[in-house]
Amino acid sequence: MNTRLLGALVAGFFALGVATSADAKPLKVFILAGQSNMEGHAAISTFDYIGKDPLTAPLLKEMRNPDGTPRVCDRVWMSYLTGPYDGSANGEGLGKLTAGFGERGNQPTRIGGKIGPEFTFGIYMEKGLKEPILIIKTAWGGRSLNTEFRPPSAGQYKLPKQMQELWDKYPQGAHGIPKVEDRKKWQDEKNAASGVFYRMMIEHVKKVLADPKRVCPEYDEKAGYELAGFVWLQGFNDLVDGTTYPGPDRPGKYDEYSRLLAHFIRDVRKDLSAPNMPFVIGVLGVDGVKNEHFRKAMAAPAKIPEFRGNVIAVDTAPFWDYDIAAAEPKNHTYNNIVNTAHSLKKDGSLDRDWKWESYWKPVGKPLPEERTWRFITIEPTEKKDRIEKYDARRFRDITLPAGMQNWSMPDFDDSKWMKGKGPIGKGVWKHSGITLDKFPSKWGAGEFLLMRTTFEVEDLNFDSYRLAILARQGFHVYLNGQKIHTYIWWMDNPYYRSIALGKDEIKYLKKGMNVLAVYANDQYGIETPEHYGAIDARIEGITKADQKKLDLALEEILSLKDREALKGASNGGYHYFGSAKIFAQMGKAFAEAILNLQK
Repeated sequence: MNTRLLGALVAGFFALGVATSADAKPLKVFILAGQSNMEGHAAISTFDYIGKDPLTAPLLKEMRNPDGTPRVCDRVWMSYLTGPYDGSANGEGLGKLTAGFGERGNQPTRIGGKIGPEFTFGIYMEKGLKEPILIIKTAWGGRSLNTEFRPPSAGQYKLPKQMQELWDKYPQGAHGIPKVEDRKKWQDEKNAASGVFYRMMIEHVKKVLADPKRVCPEYDEKAGYELAGFVWLQGFNDLVDGTTYPGPDRPGKYDEYSRLLAHFIRDVRKDLSAPNMPFVIGVLGVDGVKNEHFRKAMAAPAKIPEFRGNVIAVDTAPFWDYDIAAAEPKNHTYNNIVNTAHSLKKDGSLDRDWKWESYWKPVGKPLPEERTWRFITIEPTEKKDRIEKYDARRFRDITLPAGMQNWSMPDFDDSKWMKGKGPIGKGVWKHSGITLDKFPSKWGAGEFLLMRTTFEVEDLNFDSYRLAILARQGFHVYLNGQKIHTYIWWMDNPYYRSIALGKDEIKYLKKGMNVLAVYANDQYGIETPEHYGAIDARIEGITKADQKKLDLALEEILSLKDREALKGASNGGYHYFGSAKIFAQMGKAFAEAILNLQK
């Protein structure tokens, strides 16, 4: 090849815009840090709700591929340090940014089903910068700025004067106040916890920056990297900390948070050798415009002269979803209704006047209250079956006496067992203003109860079926010898629960004689050592016509608009309802804030 031709080829090569190392830009690195809302509890299942609002529908288009799957950002890489709230089992999540870099519980290295603000933050940063991006995210739930994220220059944690005076009044201790002799231990533990997560954050950022190519394959060592921005989203644990921020809500109550955050910004910049790194304060917006004094305290450092031009506060309150907020309490009422088969009066008897009582009907004859139960009580005899120490969750399978292994089968001979009507109970079950202490049949002394009844079915003409059961502790339920439900926890409130039975369970229901059997255990507590409990069960059905009537009546409790709004929620209000619509708007706003600071 002659020299002239080679020169022409080289000139053409660069004319196409292929950059050399000399032209390459430093890799833009962004740090995202905070507590559970920075983790992000927005389930991917709430994405559709974003598209229902014309104002946020364009966001959803950015978040999804044409086929509806979450977008993968080809030029945005993630290093995500997280884990259980106490930091005991941290792990690093790596990969290209997509949905799934939200809260991960005890599986920090696995892509999950949630997002935080990082998803749209990365999308809009990629869109704005059009170059490779590295996001380093560190977040853990339940961590405060005054303790776990406490910055080094803030000094040792000290009780505010108001709390110190209160402690001085109660040397013997009181609720939330340790005894005098325990206060050194309290302070030592506070000191030990102070700054632990701040140090974890800084150490992880330095680890990633020591070898960016490990996370971001497009990293050019000669071009290096630039710490281009820091986003802080935290605050809830400080908002509710009455020890560090005592007294009623008022101006100045959270001044200490402002002081701590200013130290945090200075220390982060110092420890990462980035004195002018743009810093975004994500101002807590839980409950919308409420918590005004705390929100002002969070935003206050942005107005400090030394931070002007490179620290900005982004208020997340405007993204609060008031439709979801209005629907949530109604949803609680709605769930109580649909999860309750039968309500009880104060004396423990069935409340036949309960508004929702008439839609579901008992399956089979005789009627449930007329049926005879055969039952026997059993005490654990083998060592492995005994619980030596009190445990609220005490339901377990124990070794049954010889000859009782097939006790739930239809042909089992229970003629020598006790018999009586339900509910079968013992002691006093008292909760929520209801007292159960009068039972048609007595449980007996044993901790465990085995019970069986029969009912005859003429027609299987219901469209849906449920199990209605009253139980204090856990239980197994069998229909014609086949297990149809297990519950291993406990229930404080006395009522008949509604448990839906699907095709896999109801296939055991037949025309003719059926056997319903229950295995359960009683309850006792440290403060109430006397054993108590109650158990009763029946199968019920509903037709499509009655279900339609029920659904229509339930719209008075939870309207169709409310139900539509709740499709956008997957968690509690303190986690912004786990709504992708809220987190998507936050991430975009954080990105736009940093891009504006860089101009």
